[in-house]
Amino acid sequence: MTGGYDEACAADLAAVAEGRDLSREDRAWLARVVVGAVRPNRDKPLWDLAHALAALARLTGARDGRDLVTLALDPGLARADRLEARFAGTGTAVDARGPILPDGGTGWRTTWSGLARLLALAEFVLTAEDLSQFAAVTGWLDDLAAAPDAESAASFSRRLARHLAAYRHAHLPLAPLERRFRAILGFLDGRRAFTDDDILGFWRGQMSEGDRPGFRTVAEHFVTFEAASALLGGLAELASPASLDAVEGWEERLDASLADLAAAEPAETLAALLATLPDGPKILTGAERDDLAEFLRLEPFHRTRPLTTLRAASFGRVQSGLANRLRRGGGGADIAERTACAEAETYPALAERVSGLTAHLDRMLRIAAALRVPAEAEGLSPKARDALAAARADIRRIRRAGFDDPDRLAAGFAAADAALLRLAEEAGRLARAIAGLARQRPLELAFATDRDVFAEAFAEAYAAEATA
Repeated sequence: MTGGYDEACAADLAAVAEGRDLSREDRAWLARVVVGAVRPNRDKPLWDLAHALAALARLTGARDGRDLVTLALDPGLARADRLEARFAGTGTAVDARGPILPDGGTGWRTTWSGLARLLALAEFVLTAEDLSQFAAVTGWLDDLAAAPDAESAASFSRRLARHLAAYRHAHLPLAPLERRFRAILGFLDGRRAFTDDDILGFWRGQMSEGDRPGFRTVAEHFVTFEAASALLGGLAELASPASLDAVEGWEERLDASLADLAAAEPAETLAALLATLPDGPKILTGAERDDLAEFLRLEPFHRTRPLTTLRAASFGRVQSGLANRLRRGGGGADIAERTACAEAETYPALAERVSGLTAHLDRMLRIAAALRVPAEAEGLSPKARDALAAARADIRRIRRAGFDDPDRLAAGFAAADAALLRLAEEAGRLARAIAGLARQRPLELAFATDRDVFAEAFAEAYAAEATA
């Protein structure tokens, strides 16, 4: 990654910059245009390029798009002085400063240095992605050359805007994040800080607009938003098209932070650690793995926003069931019952499951310690010796696959040590966070209030489809 774009985009930019021997300033300008970091309108350079090409078509009497392609790819026209020497004084479409495209009583104009930059952008559009779009862009240039006026230029610029938007989506990992952030920032009115109820409110707004995103999915978006906000030190400017340009040192900072965040999840996520646990011995059953994945998937919200974690575990599961039933053609009373959240697991019940998981993981940690420390080890306190003896006795009582094979048991726990320790620690943090929430807000009351909110949202979103 470099500058927030991928290696293919970097190669496309380098090919134009090196082929035209662009200055550092012109290289930076071209990169900003490609990624959309231009104020106040990211598509203004495309509008300028379309008018510049229309002006050149008039000036040179271009017969079709191929003539404009020749101008755009001519390395002899890469500098302002060469452009001026070639075209100055050659027609009414040029004045002392540079090309001009009349449009009734007003006109579009640029300078010779501005035209040099725009032709570099034209070469990028024509040659990017190994010329894969060359034929399409040349066809648009045919239309422009046939009628090189302001109206045709506006049409060509709209085509370019759609084309470059698709390119950004393919080559800028930040692009989908930025669109997502703009929606969240619009809801938060530019605030960086948010609450559990802000997450719920944003989800309800999306549901009422017909998008029907999963609550867990929206919560995951807020996880990313919070992480990116911390990395960039503020995302308020992402609400505007000039967002990247407004972040000081955005090239280096995105390269080091947000681009990595967008490209892939960190290797040490709790979900990744859970996946590394060996299948044998059966330290966790399938149900226990699923529960841990459910509770810890919104890392770090499991320790910082336990209410959102509970909402996702309880009502996220209900919403998944609703969506699955509707996809399979379910409806009627079954869907009506589900929209009422009759099957939602209560927050106290979820808290009890978390406590059970925490106790189980602590038990597994004691067994791991007993397997590492010889029974005859010296220097242990009586309390530690008793705990290890109890853990060894525990091994004999456990009826799970692999616990009856000493060699397999030792090897399995040795491979799982680091992951098991981290998972136990995070499960304990979740249990403590839920306990803290319960002291501030009784879980029974919180669940009853949330059930009414989710039931109303589900009924509005799904009930009509179920009865159709």
